[in-house]
Amino acid sequence: YSLFKGFNSFINCYFGAELPADLIQQLFLSFCPSTQELPQRRSSIIEETVKGSLSPVPDLEERRIPLKPLVCYLSLLEGAPPEDKLEFVFHVYDNDGNGYLDHKEVESIIEQMMNVARYQQWDTIELEPILRQMMQEIDYDNDGIVSLEEWKRGGLTTIPLLVLLGFDTEIKEDGFHIWRLRHFSKPTYCNVCLNMLVGWGGKQGLACSLCKYTVHERCVHSASNNCIHTYNSNASSMREQPIQQHHWMDSNCAGKCSKCKANVGIFQGRHCRWCKNLLHSKCISLWPTACDFGQLAASILPPVNIIPTFLDRSSTSATTNNTSATVSTITTILPSTSQQQPQIQNTATINNNGASGGPLQLKTIPLSPNSRSRPLLVLINPKSGGRQGEHFNIYLILDRQVYNLIKDGPEPGLNLFKSLNNYNVLVCGGDGTVGWVLESMDKMEYGDNRPPVAVLPLGTGNDLARCLKWGGGYENEPLQKILHQIEKANQVLMDRWQITIEQTRRFDKGDPQPYHIINNYFSIGVDASIAHRFHVMREKYPEKFNSRMRNKLWYFELGTSETLSSSCKNLHEQIDILCDGETIDLGVGPNLEGIALLNIASIYGGSNLWGNSRKSSTSWHIPYLFPQIANSQLQHRVQDIGDKLIEVVGLESAIQMGQIKAGVRQARRLAQCSTVVIQTHKTLPMQIDGEPWTQPPAIIQVIHKNQAPMLIGNRKRSTWNLLRRQQTEDV
Repeated sequence: YSLFKGFNSFINCYFGAELPADLIQQLFLSFCPSTQELPQRRSSIIEETVKGSLSPVPDLEERRIPLKPLVCYLSLLEGAPPEDKLEFVFHVYDNDGNGYLDHKEVESIIEQMMNVARYQQWDTIELEPILRQMMQEIDYDNDGIVSLEEWKRGGLTTIPLLVLLGFDTEIKEDGFHIWRLRHFSKPTYCNVCLNMLVGWGGKQGLACSLCKYTVHERCVHSASNNCIHTYNSNASSMREQPIQQHHWMDSNCAGKCSKCKANVGIFQGRHCRWCKNLLHSKCISLWPTACDFGQLAASILPPVNIIPTFLDRSSTSATTNNTSATVSTITTILPSTSQQQPQIQNTATINNNGASGGPLQLKTIPLSPNSRSRPLLVLINPKSGGRQGEHFNIYLILDRQVYNLIKDGPEPGLNLFKSLNNYNVLVCGGDGTVGWVLESMDKMEYGDNRPPVAVLPLGTGNDLARCLKWGGGYENEPLQKILHQIEKANQVLMDRWQITIEQTRRFDKGDPQPYHIINNYFSIGVDASIAHRFHVMREKYPEKFNSRMRNKLWYFELGTSETLSSSCKNLHEQIDILCDGETIDLGVGPNLEGIALLNIASIYGGSNLWGNSRKSSTSWHIPYLFPQIANSQLQHRVQDIGDKLIEVVGLESAIQMGQIKAGVRQARRLAQCSTVVIQTHKTLPMQIDGEPWTQPPAIIQVIHKNQAPMLIGNRKRSTWNLLRRQQTEDV
C-alpha cells in the first residue's frame, strides 16, 4: 500500500493534476515489479521499462491490455521509429517474460486489434480471418511461437497491423503510398484485384492519403508503388522553368470523360491526382501533357518547384564548371555508400508528416513571373478544437504544404516557402496558435514580402478569426470551399504591440509573463481574475473541463463568485495609467474593477468592448492626446486593427462583462493612443490574448511593434442577421 501511495503522489506531482484513480491503479499494476524470475538473457532498455507489466492470468479477457494504459505507454515513445514501438508492444503482451509470444498472447493481440476495429465501427467479420492469417505469416519458422525478431520483421512489412496498432507507416522513398483504414460510403473497387470492397458495416479497405489508391487489406502487398512524387529530383530542369506533368491513375469509379464527355466505366479510364480530370484511356493522348492543377491551381505548390538542396548546388556549379566537376560535387555532398543527407543551413528540413522517408533538405524554385497562383502553406495545431485539425484533407493540395505544428513547429514550412515570391499562410488553430505563427514569422526577416495569414478557427474563443470574418469556429465546412475563400480574400494590415513588464520590487514572486506581443488584447483586473481562476481549476481538475458547455458553466460560476467577492474593486487606487504621456483619471465616474487594451474588435468569444461608432471626419485617425476633448470626440472614434492606435477601456464589474457579452452594454472608453504606460502598486491578475497570470507590482509599457498582413474573409451575411443581436463589428 505504501508503494502505491508513493506512486500515486509521484504521478500527480509529475502531471501537475489529479489523474483518475482507475488509471493510476492500472499504471501501477503495469509498472510494479514482477516476482516471476526471467530467463538469463540480456534485456533491452525498452524491455526493462515494461518488464513484468502484467501477471499471468488464465482468463483471456483479463489478460487483454486495456486501451487507456496502452495509449499512455505508447505516448512515452511518441516520435520514435516503428521498430521501437513494435518492440515496446511485444514486451507489453509478453506476459510471462520468456521472450516469445505464445498462442494465448497472440490471441490477446488479435483481440486488442479487433477492439480497435470495433471502436472505429469496422466490420470485424471480414477483418478477423485476415488478422489471424497475418499473425500466422509472422511466425516464419512455423514453430507456434513468435520471437521478437519475427514480430519486428513481420510488423514492419504488414501495413494493416501497423495501422491497427496506431503506428504511422513511414515511407522510405518518395512515391510510396501512405495507407490509412477507410470506411467508404459509396461502391469502391480495389485497384489491385479489381473487386469491390465489401463489408457488413459498409465498404472498407486501405486507401492512400496522398493519391486515393485503394486496396483490400489482403492486396496491400501487391500494390504498385505508383504514388505521387512530392519533389523534383531532376537536376536538368533547374536550367529552365519546370513543367508539371499529369499523374495518371486507374480510375476505380465511374464518371464522365473530360475530353469527349462520354461515360467512363470503372477501370475503363484514368484520372489525374492533381487536376482531378477523368479521361478514357484512348483520350489521354489528345489531352494536354502539362497539368494545370484544376480548380485549386491557385493554392497548390507544384512538386516540380521543390528540389533537394544538393541539386541546387550541383546546378549552380554546372554553370561554371564542366560535367565532371558537377558529378564530383554531387558525389561529395551525397556519397553513394551512405544514406545520410547533406546538412545545409537556411533550408527546410522536411520531417515525415506522412509523405517522406527520412529528413530531407529541400528548397523551392520561384514560380513563373506570369503565374497568378499563390500557393498555400497550411500550419495545423491538431490539439485545437477537439482535435479537429487531425482530419485536414491533404489530398486537396500537396502534402508538403501541410505541417503539424505540435510535431514540427512553424519553422520548417516557413523556411521551405520563404524563397517564393507570393504565397498565403493558413493557420488551423486558436488565437494562441496564430500568435505562435506570427511570432515565428517575425524571426524570418521577410522585409516587404511577408506573406498574409488566414485563420481556420479551431480554438475556443477565436476572437481574431471572428474579427477577420473567418467565423467563430469550424463547422465542418468543405475544405475546398474554404480554400476558394482564401483565394478571393482581401489583405489587411494588423497592428501588433510590444509589451514590456518590469517589476518594481525584485524579490516579489509571480507567474512568468506568457507573451511579449499583444495581438488581440491585454487586460488587468476582474476579467483576468476570472480567467486566472478558470485556468488554475482546469490545470488542477482537467477531467471537469472536457466540453465547451461545461467550460461555459464553470465560467459562469467563477464569474458569479467574482461578483460576490469583488477582488479587484477600487482599482483606481492601485493603478496609474498614462496614454501618450497624459494621465488618465480612473477615479472619475463609477469605480472600475478592470481595464483592457484592445487591438481588435472582439474579446471573450465575440464581445465588442469598444462598441460601435459613427465615423467622424474631425477625429478619424487622430490620437487622443488631450483629456479636454475626450467627452466630445472619444465617443466618435472608430476602432481599426491597422491604424497604429490601441483602445483603452474600463470595466466596472463582472456583471457589466455579462451585459457586454449579451450585447446590451459596452465598456467605458478611456483613450485611443499609440503608447501606454501602466504602474501597478499591488499584485494583480492580468492576461494577454487569453493567457492569464498574476503579476506583482510592476511598470508596464506598451508600444507599437509592427504590422502583420492578414487575410480577411468575404463571407456573405444572411438577411436573418438583421433580426439577431449585433455581433462584433467588421474591421
